[in-house]
Amino acid sequence: MEAYDLIIDSKAKPSPFSMVSGDDFLTHAGGSVDPHAILREPTLSLYCLDHARQRALFVDTPPDSDLLQAPFYFIAQYETARRLIAVPYDTLHALAREVELDPRCIILIFSTGRCGSTLFSQVLNLNPQIVSFSEPDVFTQLVMLRTAGQGSDAQIESLLHDSLMIMCANARQQGFQRYAFKFRSYVLSLSDLLYHAVPEAKLVFLYRHARTWAFSFSRAFGSTDDKVEEQLVKSRYIIPSIDAYLKTHTGSISWTQYLAHMWVSTMRDSRWLQQHGAALACARFEDLQATPQAVLLSLLNHCGLPMPDPDQLASALAKDSQAGTAGAQDRKAPARILTDAGLTELERIVCQLDPELSSDTILPNTSLPSAK
Repeated sequence: MEAYDLIIDSKAKPSPFSMVSGDDFLTHAGGSVDPHAILREPTLSLYCLDHARQRALFVDTPPDSDLLQAPFYFIAQYETARRLIAVPYDTLHALAREVELDPRCIILIFSTGRCGSTLFSQVLNLNPQIVSFSEPDVFTQLVMLRTAGQGSDAQIESLLHDSLMIMCANARQQGFQRYAFKFRSYVLSLSDLLYHAVPEAKLVFLYRHARTWAFSFSRAFGSTDDKVEEQLVKSRYIIPSIDAYLKTHTGSISWTQYLAHMWVSTMRDSRWLQQHGAALACARFEDLQATPQAVLLSLLNHCGLPMPDPDQLASALAKDSQAGTAGAQDRKAPARILTDAGLTELERIVCQLDPELSSDTILPNTSLPSAK
């Protein structure tokens, strides 16, 4: 087994929310290091895959950098990284085989995005026995690799499993006993492989009415129609249904179509999990807003976890979980505001893409405390 230092010369990521990449850092080679450091050193964390070179990249961050308190784990990793550790895939797989872990201690949090999943991750982190990683982006990379055909399902599943095991093992060395992963919405397209890799993990899905979700997502990350094509050059492979659409349509895709594909994809994939026997606990943003403590209690019960300290919970609920980022509720310069006409068009496209879905679909096993 081998691993080695990469010395950071400069950082080159185009924007904070861009998917992680080995190209985010300009580096030069350092010396060799003990590969087992990635299992035990608390300042080391898995950042991304450098698939072209068949290696994983771990960032080393200062001891006082609390990545778990950041709304977005991958952004905090990038901003505070002071060096990299490169680990060839063969070494990564060998180290993962050394990890003995009860998969029932793993919690996988899927979502549509813009639906309270960051809040739920932060609530989990109130428990000193739990570590909740809020959007470790190596998993989003694996979505792209699968959709682009850059790896077989067996290879992708192996990398998914081993990434989970390495991250859990490192967290266990720090005293944590439960391990939650709050993914970006795109990772739902890998939920079949994740379910196969760790079938005993606890599964949670948070979602939201398509209209209010699209309005919120556009406000934070929206794009004009004439720039969607430019955006797709970088992102088409993270939404498989958009990649499939572009293979069969020669015209451009509008922002509203892009949003409809995103929302429908996540809802379809969560429905697939349920149809294949996964015990998936679901919650809607609307109910989380109306009765937060009741919804959180339901989700935590599903995960076999207690409610946090009441004062700490009240403090978490009082804050914007994405404050200080582009996703903040008080963003002063919205990226894009969808009109009523645009939202109506969105609902039409949703039904066109999947007649079994509507913008206000309520999935089975959804906590509905407000209806009691």
